[in-house]
This record gives sequence, C-alpha cells and structure tokens, in this order.
Amino acid sequence: MKIRTIVTGLLATVIISSCTVLSFYPLYTEKELVRDDRIIGKWQSLNNKDSYPTLENNTEIDTLIWEISYQKTVWKKKLNNPFDRGSEDIPNKFTYTLHLYDKSMPKNKYTEFHLHLVRLGNNLFIDLFPEEWQKDDTFLAVHLISVHTFAKIDIGNKLEINWFDSEFLQNLFDKNKIRIKHENNGVYILLTAKPEELQKFVIKYANEDKAFSDLMKYTLTKI
Repeated sequence: MKIRTIVTGLLATVIISSCTVLSFYPLYTEKELVRDDRIIGKWQSLNNKDSYPTLENNTEIDTLIWEISYQKTVWKKKLNNPFDRGSEDIPNKFTYTLHLYDKSMPKNKYTEFHLHLVRLGNNLFIDLFPEEWQKDDTFLAVHLISVHTFAKIDIGNKLEINWFDSEFLQNLFDKNKIRIKHENNGVYILLTAKPEELQKFVIKYANEDKAFSDLMKYTLTKI
C-alpha cells in the first residue's frame, strides 16, 4: 500500500484511528461551546512530517488540507441514516464545518466533520463529529456508526492540535485509576459517558503531556 494512501486514510478518518480516544457522546453541552473565528480558513499540516518523524527524508507524503468554514445554518441529520444530509436546516450558533482532504487529490474527495470549540477551564478543545464521507462501499457505510473525537487546541498564527492517546486511557483502566463509562471490544475503547463525565476526565488530564498521542500531534499553518 502506498504511503500516500496510508497517510490520507489515517488522517481523514481520524474517527476510527486506534491512536485516539473515541466517544459515543460529545465533549460539550451548549454552555461550554465558544466561537473563535480565527480558526476559519484553509490550513495545512507541515507535510505531516511532524507526525511521522521515523519516515525517511525521501519518502513521499502529501499535505493534508484542513478547510474550516462557518455557515449561518446547519443540517440536522436524520437518525440512523448515514446517507441523508438532514431533514431540516436550523440556525447555527457554534458549529464549524471542517473539510479534510489531501492536497494532491481531487477537491471533491473530502471527509466532512462538524467541529465545535469547547472551553473547559483555561484550555480549549475541539470536538469532531463526521458528517459526510465518501460512500464508495454502500454495504460498509451502513455498518458504520459515527463517534466523537476530541483534542486540545491552541489557536494563533498556527493551530497546535494534540489528540488524546488511547494507550494512555487503556493504562488508566488497567491500573484502575479511573472509572468512566466505556465499552472495550479488545480492539477499541469507546467511551459511553455523558458530556459532564467526559469533561471531568479531560480537565483532570488536560495538562499532562503523556495523556496525548505523539503520533497525533499536528502543527497547522494557514495558506
């Protein structure tokens, strides 16, 4: 498999990455949501080399584009129907739209997420939830369930994004250091706690470097 395919697939479908913490419920309730329109625009990772330091210098890695926008209305998706864009258009308060795509690929080949900014204490986080993906395999698509992922973010001239590490979470469970509702099928851990319980976990470990995945740390620059 080409490294281009691996990198694009891994990043654009971060929701199913074994490196990140997956959650059935969002990290937020409406009272924790904030707007910061500095995040709007087109951003690129630094050739993804910051996330793949072990790759040889002559290895070809394409640039992933993070295109973030804000619309006045958003679609409210129908339940249990991954193919329907939604049944109603509702006023938008806090929802950003993120399109992830590889710079070398056709622009219509993207994965779309709803992105929310969540303020917890002195830290800012993003919560991503997939809204649209390429449905080349209908049978596969009907078996997929969308989940939330969340990361710590700093917004400035660059976007610094740090995803929570699933191995760190697993170690906490193994050592009985936390009790948070979850399911473990031996491959993935899916948090099933409601937002208030998720927030307690995130706040507790927000300033611990080891809580974040070295593989999933990104520095994005605006283009």
